[in-house]
Amino acid sequence: MRLFVFLLGLALLGGVNAQEPAAEKKPALQVKLLAVTAPPDLGQVYLLSGEVKSAAFDLPMNNVSDAIAVTQRAFSLKTVNKDLPLCAIELPEAGKEFIIVLSPAKPAGYRSVIVRTDDPSFRRGDVFFLNLTTHTVLGKLGTRPLVLESGKSAVNRPDGPKEKGYYDIAFATRQENEDRIFSSSRWPIDDQIRSYLFFLQEESGRITYRAVDEFIPAEKRP
Repeated sequence: MRLFVFLLGLALLGGVNAQEPAAEKKPALQVKLLAVTAPPDLGQVYLLSGEVKSAAFDLPMNNVSDAIAVTQRAFSLKTVNKDLPLCAIELPEAGKEFIIVLSPAKPAGYRSVIVRTDDPSFRRGDVFFLNLTTHTVLGKLGTRPLVLESGKSAVNRPDGPKEKGYYDIAFATRQENEDRIFSSSRWPIDDQIRSYLFFLQEESGRITYRAVDEFIPAEKRP
């Protein structure tokens, strides 16, 4: 009987010990990447986190990349061809899931804007705006205003939808105390996505924008 109790105790202890490593294991940091622009001859890139290299991948412009695990909050983006550094990236202390928005830097490479995607305040239906022009951009997101200075970013969302299920959207620039509308459109209501919108300035000075949508799976929708 004593032998049975002793063996049972060992079995229970072994079960507890087997569970401890799983409980102590912390989820890896995960990032996704999205480039505002990318040269056609860039080739594949990779992330270098400490001594750990990620698998090579194409830098996406029209969708966010698949999630990539990194081992620390400071890492770099490099080209596979010639191993050229493109951007040094440092994640904030809060959060474990991020999208790295990459915009062109001078004279070469990228600068990063970090968007924490596991932040409960960044919800489906929200839009991340990034103003890459030299002007302040003004927006009318349905009934909600947007004011975004040059080089700044913000998260906002349309409000006041029309009865047919869309928002009236307009964007303008403030130039020498004059507001100039450069876009007027309608956006359908879609509660399955978050969006990333970039205001861009062509060499001629013309202001445009482009947007990239990110589908949010049902189990992850805040």
